[in-house]
Amino acid sequence: MQMNPQGPKRQRATVIVERDDALVLVQTRQGLWLLPGGGVSRGELPIAAAARELHEETGLQATALTFLFTHESETNVHHVFHAVAAGDPQASDDAADLVLLREQSHVPALAMSLATRNIIDRFRKTWHAGPA
Repeated sequence: MQMNPQGPKRQRATVIVERDDALVLVQTRQGLWLLPGGGVSRGELPIAAAARELHEETGLQATALTFLFTHESETNVHHVFHAVAAGDPQASDDAADLVLLREQSHVPALAMSLATRNIIDRFRKTWHAGPA
């Protein structure tokens, strides 16, 4: 685990789920748009945290989760998963709102964390790129 001046970085499960060719983003109570996810509890596997957080924040039930990559931000180590999920997304728990982010959306207008932007960019460059 990486160390920073504030101590060990928080382990976070981060979930990418697509609906109608768009990514599901949730808004925090502070107005920041993030991919669904949250802290991995002590003794919890990141994949279990991903399924739990996805359901808590969006009401979606993960039917398949695929580990994509790890992304390290200033304060978190993100364990990034792609989810196939059932249900209709609805903001719940600590998510104040929910949006579907389309490729052509005006992304700069959204207050998004740098980590979220970096994770989305990396996902879009690799996931749909297909064979070389």
